[in-house]
Amino acid sequence: MRKDDIRKQAVKAVEGILHEAGISFCITVPEKNAAWDMEIEIPARDKRLCLEWRHSLAPNQLDSLKERLVASLPTDAHAGLVVYRLTQGLLDRCRELELFAFDLSGNGYFRFPGVYYERFRPSPVPMRQASAGTGFTGKASRLARALLALTSTQEGLRRVDLADKTGLSSGYISILVERFINDGYVTDRFNRIHVERPDRLLDDWVAHYRFDRHRQRHYALSANTYDQGLEKLSAQLGAVSVRYAFTGWSAAHLLAPHAEPRVIMAYVEKPPEAVDSLFPVEKQGNVMLLLPQDAGVFQFLNEQVEVGPVVSDAQAYVDLCRMPGRAQEQADAFRHDRLSFGEKK
Repeated sequence: MRKDDIRKQAVKAVEGILHEAGISFCITVPEKNAAWDMEIEIPARDKRLCLEWRHSLAPNQLDSLKERLVASLPTDAHAGLVVYRLTQGLLDRCRELELFAFDLSGNGYFRFPGVYYERFRPSPVPMRQASAGTGFTGKASRLARALLALTSTQEGLRRVDLADKTGLSSGYISILVERFINDGYVTDRFNRIHVERPDRLLDDWVAHYRFDRHRQRHYALSANTYDQGLEKLSAQLGAVSVRYAFTGWSAAHLLAPHAEPRVIMAYVEKPPEAVDSLFPVEKQGNVMLLLPQDAGVFQFLNEQVEVGPVVSDAQAYVDLCRMPGRAQEQADAFRHDRLSFGEKK
């Protein structure tokens, strides 16, 4: 669905909620590439709301979103968002952050002096944000990975260069670029692609990311320390000529350590066979090898790491965001250290 059509749906949904709450208002839609997607004036309350559209978000993404959105707003405005569907966790976090929220099903939360509105009707069917048809699935994710790796390129990127760097056809790159332009992630200026909202692009990739599409193989590896385990695995995969790249916990440990790593993680081009000291287990091993859905995970590697190649920063981050336990804490620290884009406003 085109961004303009989505905005119309979002405006209609917000209008319905405000009418139901008995509030007089005026909604305007800013020009393309504005820092927010919808502006609401409530004259009787002397309030101004600036809302950003997101198809989906996880609760742990709201802190950084609010920080970025508030930094771009006029001093008298309140920040908020419109999503496809509010979850209970998302609504609870919006309430904690005093971030106004609406969804396309009539759910919402906003509060200011004299007005309080909260409605949440759970979906009868558990919902998972679909990745099909987006730019975040299979081979399509190569473009997001490339844009996030090359976002600092001041002169912009030509489509032909993006095709060359990702291995995608020129026609497919053009289709994906147009989709990303329509979604507001990038702009085309004089036939060069400029990344305008890298943080939003990364957030949306996380929201749609399907870690379960990678086939997992679990192993036990004897090692006295985590670092020794990394070195041992690197040497053994190299000895049997298996292409690999560390990701997730291992990537964070090597590039921006914060929390204690739980498991050694790496993408491999093929399962290793007859590797000394690496024993297959059903679950709960200390090594997770991933057979990727698409070989694009091996693009834009961090090659300078002595122990072995590491996936791109963005790939490491989205993988961390799908790990349990303290992985989100590590993901937040990793993003702060490695993925602070200084997004344009």
